[in-house]
Amino acid sequence: MICTTIWGAVGAAFLLAGDPSPNASPAAAAVTHVVLIGGFDSDPTPAQLNGTAKRGVGNSGMYQLRGDLLRRNLSADYFNWNGTAAGHINDDNPPGAAVIVQHIRRHVREHPSCRLGLVGNSMGGHTAWEVCEQLDRGEPRVSVKLLVLLDPSSSVRVQEVKRPEKLPANVEAGVQYASRNIVIWRPLPDEKRILNIDLADPQHGFLRPGGPNYAAVFDPNAHIGAEWDDRIHADICRRLWGEAMPSQGDCTITDLPNRTSSR
Repeated sequence: MICTTIWGAVGAAFLLAGDPSPNASPAAAAVTHVVLIGGFDSDPTPAQLNGTAKRGVGNSGMYQLRGDLLRRNLSADYFNWNGTAAGHINDDNPPGAAVIVQHIRRHVREHPSCRLGLVGNSMGGHTAWEVCEQLDRGEPRVSVKLLVLLDPSSSVRVQEVKRPEKLPANVEAGVQYASRNIVIWRPLPDEKRILNIDLADPQHGFLRPGGPNYAAVFDPNAHIGAEWDDRIHADICRRLWGEAMPSQGDCTITDLPNRTSSR
């Protein structure tokens, strides 16, 4: 998640529903294991880690989504954008994408029929792309059934890397949910495997009164709101399962108050 200070600096430099059934099983899903990667400063709070945080409260919408998936008996793990485990984002010498790649390779060895899904938010979107690239280049090559990018950004790494221009070859399909904020990736050019969803386009159903202003160019609150938007979470759940499910229980569509900070 992009903090306000970084947001202002990058902007000045001018740098882009449904839910799984309670009775659904992993065998019915499009994917069988999901790796979720959080944003720049969205490390889960202690209350989130111990399971006492109320819905919509905490510091990591992706960690909340992981809990939703686990309650649906879908295998799911969480990492911070720099490769650290939940609760350890400020550890010295963060391992980066490599440790996530190691985790996935180990899981695939133990579960050869694994159908892998990745969900990356903000800076975690860029990390998810790096993970896919390394899984494509290394041995054994691992296919990614679905790559979900939620308001992806490379903003704090502009001196180090560039935004990707295409998906790695091992990604079977992708979906990108993007606000119109200036630091968010634009649709990848000439990439036929990815579905681009403009969160500011009313036809997609994510704009609502009092909700995040996804059309704003310089509003970090819309970016923060996307991470927690239950409508987006519900749509992600539907895609991970590969079919539309009734909106009941976790991942359901609810009208939460407009979230205006990361805390």
